[in-house]
Amino acid sequence: MDENDNKRLSSFLKEAEVKVVWREEERTKVGRGMITNDDDNFVYLTGDKGTVIVNKKDIIAIKQ
Repeated sequence: MDENDNKRLSSFLKEAEVKVVWREEERTKVGRGMITNDDDNFVYLTGDKGTVIVNKKDIIAIKQ
């Protein structure tokens, strides 16, 4: 396994505003902000309206 495979999204997108699109209850949701943290299952996206925790399995796209 390559060393880069273990890096997290939060370190890769450090200090970057992103747009995250994900699926929630059969609807598409969009969040804008900074990825402050992530682990094996979740991404923590903090924006103007607060923090949302998104399951990585539900993420459709991340745009910087």
